[in-house]
Amino acid sequence: MLQNIRDNAQGTIAKIIVGLIVLTFALFGVESIVGGLSGEPEVASVNGESITEANFQRQLELRRRQVINQMGENYDPSLIDENAIRSATLTDLISREVRLQSAVNKDMAISDSTVENFILQWPAAQVEGKFNRDQFLAVLRNIGMNPLEFREQLKKDLMINQMRMAIAQSSFVIDQELVGLLKIERQKRTFDYKVMDAAAVAEGIEVPASETEAYYNDHQEEFRLPERVVVNYIEVKKEDLAKDIQVTDDEVKQAYDEEVSSFKSEEQRRGAHILVETSDTVSDEQALEKINAVAKRLADGEDFATVAKEVSDDLGSAQEGGDLGFAGKGAFVPEFEEALFSMNKGEVSAPVKTDYGYHIIKLVDVTKQEPPTLEESRDRIVAKLQNEKSESRFVELSTELTDITYSALDLKGPADELGLEVKTSKPFSKDGGEGVFSNPAVLQQVFSDDVLKNDHNSEVVEVGRDTLVVVRKNELIPSMIRPLEDVSKGIANKLALEKAKEQVNEEVDQVVQAASKGETSGDDWSTAEDVRRGNPGYGEATAFAFKMPVPNGSEPVVQKFETDAGFIVVALKSVDNGTEELTDTEKKTYMSFLANRLGSKDFESFDSMLQNNADIKRL
Repeated sequence: MLQNIRDNAQGTIAKIIVGLIVLTFALFGVESIVGGLSGEPEVASVNGESITEANFQRQLELRRRQVINQMGENYDPSLIDENAIRSATLTDLISREVRLQSAVNKDMAISDSTVENFILQWPAAQVEGKFNRDQFLAVLRNIGMNPLEFREQLKKDLMINQMRMAIAQSSFVIDQELVGLLKIERQKRTFDYKVMDAAAVAEGIEVPASETEAYYNDHQEEFRLPERVVVNYIEVKKEDLAKDIQVTDDEVKQAYDEEVSSFKSEEQRRGAHILVETSDTVSDEQALEKINAVAKRLADGEDFATVAKEVSDDLGSAQEGGDLGFAGKGAFVPEFEEALFSMNKGEVSAPVKTDYGYHIIKLVDVTKQEPPTLEESRDRIVAKLQNEKSESRFVELSTELTDITYSALDLKGPADELGLEVKTSKPFSKDGGEGVFSNPAVLQQVFSDDVLKNDHNSEVVEVGRDTLVVVRKNELIPSMIRPLEDVSKGIANKLALEKAKEQVNEEVDQVVQAASKGETSGDDWSTAEDVRRGNPGYGEATAFAFKMPVPNGSEPVVQKFETDAGFIVVALKSVDNGTEELTDTEKKTYMSFLANRLGSKDFESFDSMLQNNADIKRL
């Protein structure tokens, strides 16, 4: 279980569902509590159930935010396809309503305690790995929800995922399917290979200047540089503003006092445990009998850590003597937590039953988290205050820069007035340049008629959320063919390699003929035995070997492959389709992988059937 008592309050499936829930909230948000009241405008209905205009607009805004966040520093409003976003949002809402109705009809249900456990695990609501109520409420405010709405939506999403998992986990794998997977995943190939380097030969080939010039004249478009521009620009970075902002000791002290006043001291307990799992092969009675035997060994004086390493089924903590580290309330399942927080330091519990099996718990230590001192907090608080002030200054500069540069005849005046610096770019084309000049919104401004033809300052562009840029043309460089002296060396190298490959190719064909007769010995041949797909140890030879047909009989299959530097001759000698005996663990892993893949396909088919059979009306 790898210590999933702490990391997964409901096991691996829970972790998967948490990820799905996070995605769900990013895409769907929450349906309004009053969304179903009659009289509210609708955008669609599913089997008579309304999807309201208000709900649609809420989800539309959330999806817009997601698209903007994904674009990051390359954010450009002109690149956002509003029609596509609206269509995708409505489709998602309809699909979700179809699934929810199916889950309700199948009597799927989620308990309040399950909802609470998932909220405690939600990464977005955690600070330093622990649930934080203030953070939780801040996230909800950001997506326009209150706690009640969030819990109701979470229950619905868990219900949908409960149905998803019930269908996905019902798939099973037959032996023939496992054999087919093993032939791909565990196949091993044995081959000899010889690298025939034309690049080394090319170094000794002299290409006449006349040939270089002739190639240049015949292929001039290969050497064309597009139209390029050099610009002067002002760049304002929020992080640079923060570095220059002074924070007084009084401000630091005030911020520290506010933090301390809101600090909640939380007891942390360091527990260790020994777990005996229940499973399809281990009944509850068998697990109880085994844990009672463990309890007797401990009562007889055996060391807890030693016994944990020997018998605990929680392999992650067993290697640490059962140690689970320090944790506060909310980190464990309720039964485990109740026992741990009712014990005295050094005490060992009686067997405790949870969904995982039976535990014996030891309370190793207890500590209370105290607020850090002012000096310990100073650097962090200074950085925080600088960031807050830089946010305000950044907004001010955005307005000031826009106002001043709009009618200015250059950038020097605005830069001097605002205490900023004018920089000059390297030449770049419409394909983009370095830094901010790879941003589509900046490029759109640079190559606009207003900047290139009318010699005006550009609009102020916000790159991401922390950089402002305004540009002015310095120089426009027309499209041109690079001069021969700039490209002659590259042409000569290219022609030399082509000549070298022609020379080496004759030898390669001879090597292929000899290898077909089994002649693959010698210092310049290498052997790769029982190599699996993707093995990086033999360079390009491995990829080529796995493209080749399987040998028929004892004779190898021999082929040549061209590379950038020459050729590789590969003599494929044998193929082992991975039919060797699997350990129980390996078989379980492969079976699980296949079952999950098949289960996902089963749910896709089921979901498609639901969508096709539903009475869906787009209004």
